Amino acid sequence: MSRDSVDPLPRSAVTLADVARAAGVSLATASFVLSGRAGSRSSGSEATKAKVREAAADLGYVPNRHAQAMRTGRGGGIVLALGSLSDPWGVQLTAQVRDDALAHDLSTLVLADERWFEYLLGASADAALLTSIDFVEDGPQKLRRLAASTQSGLVAFSATVEPEGFDVVASTPYLAIRRAYRRLRERHERVHLLAPALRGGPGGGGSLSHPRTAAFLAAVLEHGDGTGEHLVRLTAEGSRETYLSGVDWLSSPDRPEAVICFTGYQALALQLAARQVGLSVPDDLEFLAIGDVPSDAEYFGPISYYGVDDVFARLSAVIIDRAVDREDRPGALHAFDWEFFPGTTTREES
Repeated sequence: MSRDSVDPLPRSAVTLADVARAAGVSLATASFVLSGRAGSRSSGSEATKAKVREAAADLGYVPNRHAQAMRTGRGGGIVLALGSLSDPWGVQLTAQVRDDALAHDLSTLVLADERWFEYLLGASADAALLTSIDFVEDGPQKLRRLAASTQSGLVAFSATVEPEGFDVVASTPYLAIRRAYRRLRERHERVHLLAPALRGGPGGGGSLSHPRTAAFLAAVLEHGDGTGEHLVRLTAEGSRETYLSGVDWLSSPDRPEAVICFTGYQALALQLAARQVGLSVPDDLEFLAIGDVPSDAEYFGPISYYGVDDVFARLSAVIIDRAVDREDRPGALHAFDWEFFPGTTTREES
């Protein structure tokens, strides 16, 4: 009986040894290629990797990720704890990480809530980006607990913690917010902050206790414009909610002339609201975003913003490096500086 006449093995019966045999490689090489470590030299040449993947596809091999995690300490993927799906910043970062991770046979998983601590305690990941360390209760303590466990591929987006067995990306917009206030205040009597109505946070104060709001209020006070709470406009979270609130705000007799937007998605919503009510940007309304805005979402011209140059590629590189190189190491500090990128929503400097 020829090999071609033999019924293929059930998918559940196909083992890694079957794949290695079909590809003509060692069991160790097949393991390196199919376990998310294809970037390692031990996985062989590109031709070898292609043979292993082709054999796995032909046989219908499905790796047991749970067994791999227990055996190697690798979960086969990258976790992005973003807390939300509505911010274009997170969407663009996810796309960048996904593309970079696939080259290393790594999947990408997004957590759209703040339960990253509970999730990672019960799951194994090759790397995890945690973006809300500074904004959830006991965030730094939870981070250290994870780092002390089996989670060695952590990357913390934080302005308050130092590397302790995990990498830290320090990229704080607080100085940028103060510069943004000064920039707009030179031409306007009042500069507003448009912010989402956040719940909880450090001290339980929500948006008004958020460090971004605190930086805005400090800038208002430094300029001699009072305490500044009356200049903060809160909207429900989400692009549609911000747009609807923006239409009401821009249609009111006391409409703003200059606005700093807490996030990129709020700036997009405000741009659409201004167009809806017939305001000329930047003549009737100047605004800018804290954090960049995806260019493919800017239908009415680029939005001015403060951000980090090439931030998604740089941040993705840090995460992928942590996922691929799982050797014990003390962790590193990566400082990302913010700068101003002019668009069509602010006037040219005189």
